[in-house]
Amino acid sequence: MTTVYGIQLSPFARKVILALEAKGVEFEINPVTPMNKPEGFENISPLKKIPALQDDLVTLADSTVICEYLEERYPQNPLYPEDLVARARARWFEEFSDTSVLAVAGPLFFERVVKKVMLKQETDEARVSQIIEEEMPKVYGYLEQELDEAGFIAGEAVSVADLALGSNLINAMYAGVDVDSTRWPKLAAYKNRLFSTELFANRLASDKAMMSA
Repeated sequence: MTTVYGIQLSPFARKVILALEAKGVEFEINPVTPMNKPEGFENISPLKKIPALQDDLVTLADSTVICEYLEERYPQNPLYPEDLVARARARWFEEFSDTSVLAVAGPLFFERVVKKVMLKQETDEARVSQIIEEEMPKVYGYLEQELDEAGFIAGEAVSVADLALGSNLINAMYAGVDVDSTRWPKLAAYKNRLFSTELFANRLASDKAMMSA
């Protein structure tokens, strides 16, 4: 059985989970968190990164490496376009999402969900406001100018870039910060298209069930 080490609310773990679900690969989740790594976890993830993946062939850490492995082992329902330019675009926006979008969505999620709900600590709303007013416009503005009116990031099909970007947009949404359709209409429409796919709709439903429990 393929095992994902991480929690499904992590954008990096969610990206891997979505890739597995897109490929139709059965898996189980071992809910490791950055604050609760089990003894010996470095044997699975030498850099102590989450998520990690373990199956009958390999043990890997880093979501990008894992997704590339899954693509090569399970070529059905490809997440990397065949076209050279589209494939490069998918990889670039995966990286942009894992760094720049994460730099916005991650602190929002930490302040309003992790601190408030999980750690029972006070949210730093000044920090939240700074992100929304100063940092988010740069990141979302770039995405707005790069997205088309239809389809997804690298074409008509969902790619690894959409898994990465969508995972971060989900966490920003859970922090109460949705995409402003008046400022970024193409990004808002893209988010709605993506979240309406069966892949993302099922994942959102799973998150909701977990958070309700």
